[in-house]
Amino acid sequence: MGLGHITGHAPIRRLIARAVARDTLPPCLVLTGPDGVGKRRVALALAEMLNCEAMNPPEAGGPAAFPDACGVCGACQRIARGVHADVIIIEPGETGSIRVDAVRAAVDQAAFRPFEGRRRVVIIDDADRLVPEAQNALLKTLEEPPSASVFLLVTSRPHLLLATVRSRCPELRFGGLLTDEIADILVTWHRFNPTTALAAAVSADGSVARALETGSDDHIQARDSAATLLRALAAAPNPKRRLETGKELGGARRGSRSSAAAARETLIRRLRALGTLLRDLQVVSARGDRAWLANADLAAELTELVQSYDTDRAGRGFAIVERAVNALTRNASPKVVVDWLALQI
Repeated sequence: MGLGHITGHAPIRRLIARAVARDTLPPCLVLTGPDGVGKRRVALALAEMLNCEAMNPPEAGGPAAFPDACGVCGACQRIARGVHADVIIIEPGETGSIRVDAVRAAVDQAAFRPFEGRRRVVIIDDADRLVPEAQNALLKTLEEPPSASVFLLVTSRPHLLLATVRSRCPELRFGGLLTDEIADILVTWHRFNPTTALAAAVSADGSVARALETGSDDHIQARDSAATLLRALAAAPNPKRRLETGKELGGARRGSRSSAAAARETLIRRLRALGTLLRDLQVVSARGDRAWLANADLAAELTELVQSYDTDRAGRGFAIVERAVNALTRNASPKVVVDWLALQI
């Protein structure tokens, strides 16, 4: 899939296309932004663009307003299947981290001229999972990159990269996708019906990955925990009771033995579900179109809860949840975040 056929991120796609056309593309880039918004897809499209055997010209009024990869030649097809000799994809292993051996192998390979393409492209997905030794192994290459190689570091948590790595790589910052863009992707590529796609997109906070989670067991359990919290806090109990209620939100599921990282991800999932409920409460309170509810199946319960969560309280709660999620993604203490949230909503 060429850059022109990717949904969203038009300014970034144009910037990349111009850099390739003018041969001014930096030899290393950090692609950063929220999870599930298409960073890896853009990295692969860039790899196709650098190695396509039959570039398409710009189309007046078409999907590509710039020269773009054809998507059908042998090189594009091999890149799409992950079997192109000159496109190396490094991602976390079973341990959840990227070890130094994988990086050293890619660095050694990048020192030679491309085997079959014009440029060798090394894509490091979830680059924040690089162990410090692996990041240090990259430094010399990032300082003096081979002329025929490009390194693309894809991450939603760039602050976990070493400062020395970030200082050598210009950043391309991706934002979340629009609701309509996510709905279109769900309908076109994942065979959602339009109504379900729109409901999932509304609750996705700009991320296709989160939209696809809607309906999963994890999502349903997260939403149940969030709804329980709202019901418990509806009557504005005393601070002690609020803190006890918050513990339920931050607790692990019964019978689970999760790591601290997994527990943090579970909490973030629950908070995001809480955010969609608070957003829905704003819609119900304002007597908005019920078609925009992310949790339409809970319409009766939302109508009941809105007596305690008017537009102002639901709006404040939504903003509080956003701050809590941002704090957690920056490694704030889950207990501190949950206690603060329980006292604020």
